[in-house]
Order: sequence, then C-alpha cells, then structure tokens
Amino acid sequence: MFRPRYILLMVVAFLATPSAIAATAIDTRPWPRQYAVDGTQISLYRPQLDSWKGNQLQARAVMTVKTGATKDASGKIVDQLTYGVAWLNARTETDTQARQVVLSGVTVTKVSFPTQPDQQQRYLALIQQAMPKTNLAVSQDQLETALAIANNTTPASVKVNNTPPDIIFSFNPAVLVLVDGDPAWRGSGESGVERAINTRALLLRYQGVYYLGYGERWASAASLNGTWASKTSVAPALTQAMQAAVSANQSPVAKDIPASILDSFKNGQFPAVYVRTHPSELIQMSGEPQFADIPNTPLVFASNTPADVFIDTSSPDQRWYVLISGRWFSAPSSNGPWTYVAQSALPASFKQIPADGPKGSVLASVAGTPQAREALIANSIPQTATVNKTTANFQAKYDGAPKFVPIAGTKLSYAANSATPIVNVPGASYYALYNGVWFRAEGANGPWGVTTIVPAAIYTIPASSPVHYVTYAQVYGVSGNSVYVGYTPGYYGTVVSDNVVVYGTGYPCNSWVGGVWYGCPTTYGYGAAFALGAAAGWALAFGWGWYDPWYSPWWGPWGGYYPGYYGPWAYGGAVAGNIYGHWGNAVIGGTAAAWANPFTGNYGRAGQGAFYNPVTGGRGYGYGGRNTNYYTGTTTAAAGGVRYNPQTGRVVAGRGGSVGNIYTGAGAAGGQRTVVNTDTGRVTNQAGGISRSAAGATAAGGFNTAGAGGNAAGAGYAHYNRATGQVNTGGVVDVNGNIYAGRDGNVYRHDENGWEKAGGNGQFQRTNQPAAGLDSERAARDRGFQRDFSSAGMDRGSFNRGSFGGGGMRGGGGFRGRR
Repeated sequence: MFRPRYILLMVVAFLATPSAIAATAIDTRPWPRQYAVDGTQISLYRPQLDSWKGNQLQARAVMTVKTGATKDASGKIVDQLTYGVAWLNARTETDTQARQVVLSGVTVTKVSFPTQPDQQQRYLALIQQAMPKTNLAVSQDQLETALAIANNTTPASVKVNNTPPDIIFSFNPAVLVLVDGDPAWRGSGESGVERAINTRALLLRYQGVYYLGYGERWASAASLNGTWASKTSVAPALTQAMQAAVSANQSPVAKDIPASILDSFKNGQFPAVYVRTHPSELIQMSGEPQFADIPNTPLVFASNTPADVFIDTSSPDQRWYVLISGRWFSAPSSNGPWTYVAQSALPASFKQIPADGPKGSVLASVAGTPQAREALIANSIPQTATVNKTTANFQAKYDGAPKFVPIAGTKLSYAANSATPIVNVPGASYYALYNGVWFRAEGANGPWGVTTIVPAAIYTIPASSPVHYVTYAQVYGVSGNSVYVGYTPGYYGTVVSDNVVVYGTGYPCNSWVGGVWYGCPTTYGYGAAFALGAAAGWALAFGWGWYDPWYSPWWGPWGGYYPGYYGPWAYGGAVAGNIYGHWGNAVIGGTAAAWANPFTGNYGRAGQGAFYNPVTGGRGYGYGGRNTNYYTGTTTAAAGGVRYNPQTGRVVAGRGGSVGNIYTGAGAAGGQRTVVNTDTGRVTNQAGGISRSAAGATAAGGFNTAGAGGNAAGAGYAHYNRATGQVNTGGVVDVNGNIYAGRDGNVYRHDENGWEKAGGNGQFQRTNQPAAGLDSERAARDRGFQRDFSSAGMDRGSFNRGSFGGGGMRGGGGFRGRR
C-alpha cells in the first residue's frame, strides 16, 4: 500500500534543516514557561488567541511574577506570586506536520496587574526583556480550536462545478485507469510498442492489442472499453517497456500495490479494469454490500468498504448517498443515476452521526457541525516559512517555446506548456509559483528572482482556471533578505464550497500533451477524502486502500510529491505536507515537541496531559507518543492513562505499546487494562499479549526517552480516592491548564464549582461574573487539548483507513478520554 521510494518525498520537509528562525532558541517547554530576568522570576502561561491573520498573531497570556516566599500551614515554603495579563503580538511560522506554530518576533504591548498597578511598568519591562531571547512553540491544534470557537465568520464559498463523476461500484478487486482525454500514443519505433503518455498507468498498445502492466503482471484487451483478461506471458518488447517504467518510478512493483489486489494475483486473476477518459471515481467493496446501523439515526453505512457509502432507510426510495472529494451525491441505487446533493438538501440525520463512531470523519463534510467548522478554520491556516531571497532560485522549463493562453474573466494568461504555473500579468511582467515561493521575471525565460510583491490581479483567477490553486499562496512581508511566505491548503487543491471544504474545483480543462504531458488539476479518481478527529486533526489523503488510483495527482505542487494513501498514521495527509521542505525549511525539526532526525529517519511526537468534563464529570490523565522511521518503516507507539466517570462509577486505567512496519503492515502489540467500579468494588484486569511477525517487530509496551530521533515520553501510575473523588497520576502532569487571562485584565481560574478571580497575594476568590468569553475559551482549550493529546499517540482516532498503527494505541493499552 505504501511506496517507500516515494514516501521520503512526502516527509522531506519534516526532515529538512530548520530555517533561520532557529537562530533564536525555540522554547518548547511545558506551560507555564519560566524566565529569570534581573534576578526576578516570571512565568508565562499558554497564550489565548485574540486574532490570527496571515502570519500575524495577537494573543494574551497569564503572567506571574514571584514577589517572595512564605510558609504555608504545614510549614512548607511556597512562592508568593502576583498574577497579571500580558498582551502579545508575534509573527507565526507554522509546521503542519509537527502540528506546531512558532511565535517569532514576540513583542509585549502591555500588561495588567490589577493588584499591583504601580508595578505594571516594571513588570512590562521584565517580560519585554525576556521575549527577544526566545521563540515560543505553541500547539497548532490549540490555536485552531480557539480560532474555530472565537471566530464567527464563515469563509467565502468559491463557485465550483459539482457535476457528478462517473461513479463505479466494484464488488471485486479492481483498478481505475484514468486517461486525461483521448489517449496520446508515443513510442513505436523499432519495438512497435506505444505508450499512452497522458495517464499514470502503464497503458500500452502493441500490434493492435491494448496491454495494461501492473505490479509486474499483465492484462490485455481488444479495445480500451472491452473486457480485460489476465496474460501470463507477453512479448519481450512489452517486458522491456515495463522494466523501463519501473526504473523511472512510473509503474509500481508487486510489493508496492494494495494487498487485496495481490490476493487476486495469488489466485491467478487480474483485478477488474475500468478505463475512463472522463472524471470518474471507483468505489471498491469487499464482496456484496454489507451494512451496519448508525445508532439513533435512520442511516446505515456500508461496512465492507473504506469509502463513505450510506443508505437513508427513512426515505421512500431507500436512497443511497456517497461522499466523494468532500461532495455528497445520491441515487436510488448503486447503479445511479447520481445527482449532487447541496448541503441544504442533505438529510438532517447526517448531523447526528456519532463523532467517535466508525463514520465520524464524514462530519467534516456536513455543514453546520463543529467538525465542519473546524475544517473550515484548518483550511484557512497557512503553512508558513522564511526563505532567503538571495539563495532561492528558479528556472522556467517549457515543452518547446513558451505558449501562453488566456485566463477567462481576466486580462491574465498562463503558460500551458509548463509544469510550473507561470502567469503573465500585462504591465507587471511574469510571475511563477515554485514550491510555495513566488518568483518574478521581465521575460518568460527569466532571469527569475524571488518577489516580495504579488499583483492583486493574480488573486482574481477564477476556480474554472487550471491555475486557480496559485491564489492560495501569499507573500506576507520582507525583512532584509528574508521573505515571509505561506500557503493555505488550497494550494493542494482544497476549496471552500457550500460552507464545507471540498477537494478540487470540478472543472475540466485541456491539459498539455506535446513531447510530454502536463496534467490539469483533477477532482476525481483518487479517493480524495477528508478526516477530522481528535487523533487526526484535519487531513486530506488519497486512495481508499482497496484499489490503486495510480499514484497521486500530477499537477502543480504534486509534481514528484507523493502525499500518501490512507494508512498507518493520522498525519499522513496532503494538507499536513510542507512543500517548503524543498528549501531546507522545517520550523520544528529537531526539537523536543516534535522531533525529526534526517540522519536516522526518525520523526514523531509525544505528550502528556489531562482533561475534565463538567457536564459528565468525566476526567482523565495520560501520556503517549509515537515514532516512525521512514528508512525502515518501523513505527513504535506507547500510551497510558486513566479516566473516571462518576455517572457509572468506572475507573479505567491502561498502558501499552506497539511496534509495526508501515510498509509491510506487520506488527506487534501488548498492554494492560484495569477497570474498577467504585460503586460495586469490582476490579477487572486485562493483559494483552505480544504477537510477533516476520516484519521485524520484536517487542511492545516500552518507551524510550524523547529527543531528536528518540521514541517518546515517560510512564506513570494511576490512583483513585473514593473518599475525595480525586484521580491522581505519577509522572503525568496536567498540561491542560485551568488558569485564564481575561480580556478585562484579570486572571481567572476554573474548577468544578465555577470561576475564581485572582486577588492580592496570589489568592483566588469565587466570582459569578468572569470576563466575557472565558467559557468559550475554556471549551476551545479543552478541545484543542484533546486533539493535542491524541495526536501524540493516545487515541485511536477517526482516520483509521489503513492497516496498522496510526492514532497510536488501538484497544487495551490505549487511553481514550471519553467525553
């Protein structure tokens, strides 16, 4: 399912050398972060978002100043603190793979210390002195959820084409061969073999017969739309053509193709072949459709396919629904005819799909749900970087002489015979977008240099244009030789339509076929789908896993860039990619928060924390992490924790680990789970054994120390006190936080009884009038923490379309904070 020689291209950004931002230390310590300035100890708590536009962020944070020490009633020496609020401005650099945002150039504009107003200027000077010495690493999940809850605006929709593709249901292993229009045959010569160059498949024509080479196997047919039959042997000229394609990484070998198709080969069969020259999508089922109920709804879903297929049993015609590229289509049966379903016409029962159920990921494509809202926000967050305009370079390459064609509705034109989008702006010369960086030249052939200004006319390119995706890349500013650049996921093909995020504009276009083939952005044919969940964040990936869509899209930023199928990890999706890795720029690489080591191939994350739900009374604590080595494919993960639900009296604690290989799918797992019912006193212990395989999986359940190339974080224990109702852990810190900076300049704390406000001598007093917006901010922090916590490996998540690993622990050893 995974192709090792391609997958390294996907992670090159993550394994690249950090950018110039690393010249100043990146502070990744747990919150609050302490600083000693002029002999005074100050602390800064987790920032609370006020606004985030482009690469400029405004926030406020709780700030404490140590004013002395005293003894408590037990004689223990404790710090005396005064609480205040600091307002921050910063430039952001975002690493979507690491799920981290670095705040650089942090300036503190003002502080508020209500109990010591006479000291405010001194405290302001202290924090201002501390900030230039460090860049702050903060959680992207925390910022996104804060933005989703605090921001009530809805991104403007783009006019897209929602004409249904040809939707093909197959109940046996199958492959979809997409040809970009009529086949363009090239080759022949002495061998007599011709290849269709406008398809990613190895589609050949030889002596009047059509051949499809796949995984070192062959099928043939008398016509493209005819019946394809397996061929046990072919002419030497065809074998040579396949060997050349494999050597050029233009055709998969047997070990790289889906397991379901390999099974067909073992039985002497060739998968069913569907050749299409127009937008099409293949939905593969494992045998005849099998359906499972979705609780408390009239919906059922097809359980024997990773595709999103539903039937509304409450409709008179038992209507079918499928979700393709973020769009809903319906039909009276799997045979069609299919029609597009606007969000306003989608049955209300889709909003009732359980978020933590097997189909919870589709909620990102149901307008009005929290998941769809978070997807809209995530789609607006730019991947950013700093590039050096003196070292970044670009050279245009055309298939022949430059050929520019008009962009409808504008005065612009673009180069049809270039793999890189190059736009001619009358009166402003030529602009090229290469690996997320804008370049400018006076002529079509250069010389090219990094530009710091992009004409506004470029951002008027409509969705009907094949180069519309360039409108999602920006230049945010310049300082000396440093240019601040960024792009939102639209650069990879996502579009906001009908209040949800979809993939592709749906518009067909005439691709370039000359001596070479440059394809247009294509919406269908790849199993493009979104997921949004605690473990996945928001992601887009390709391939249903049951069939092979013949690699990734081939246009724009995808050139030679393999985004990954659904599979062993949650953040394998395209929108988590960092194209700026091509410039040797990775903000977080090598830090403790999310590490990457280009020499060992390791990358991973670790975390620990806690949550509390005041509605259900549920609470939990845990730790976890995972590490993947992209050279060997080995993935290790471990997690542990405890959760308590006072409504049921159940306390569940567990720990465990896993080892697996993302390329072979083999692995081992082991763990222990303890359930205590505090009402009945019943105790249940469950231990998971360790299984082994030939894939090199050797052990499970352990964890090494975190660091560059390391595996993850430490362990802990759990204890529940029935008399006090407290749940405690050893080695596990509550990083969720319950202290907040109010917009009114006061500091507040929240517990099970409500809000408290900081007063003199660091004491908190109960208040019924907390600052406006704190309840929403608390909800956002809790949701962000849940995603933070889970993406480090502690939640099975909702993006489990692969075979092994992914969201960390699945089952007994794992920890899931059921809310």
